[in-house]
Amino acid sequence: EAANYELPLLSKSQRRLTVLLNATTRRDAKGSVIGVVGVGQDITEINQLMDESKRVADDLTRLIETANAPIFGINTKGEVTEWNRMVANITEYSKEEALGKDLVNNF
Repeated sequence: EAANYELPLLSKSQRRLTVLLNATTRRDAKGSVIGVVGVGQDITEINQLMDESKRVADDLTRLIETANAPIFGINTKGEVTEWNRMVANITEYSKEEALGKDLVNNF
């Protein structure tokens, strides 16, 4: 039986840490649980980087959505993947109507 846990810790200098702990039961020769073995990895910095990346992505999404210019995105197949408020206003197609549609053949 093994499990992973994110364990919040506080260092002696009061720094907050997050450790990813892999814990597995330790058994004796008869199979009875006699303890737990844990291996940890400090994931504090990784979590901080992921949080910052999410903040930047959220900011960019808000910027695109609220821009005063029409902004759309397409994938390699030419299908609409992004359709902001302004392009919806000028084309009269909502984001829901546009997403997934072929840009050239539908608009």
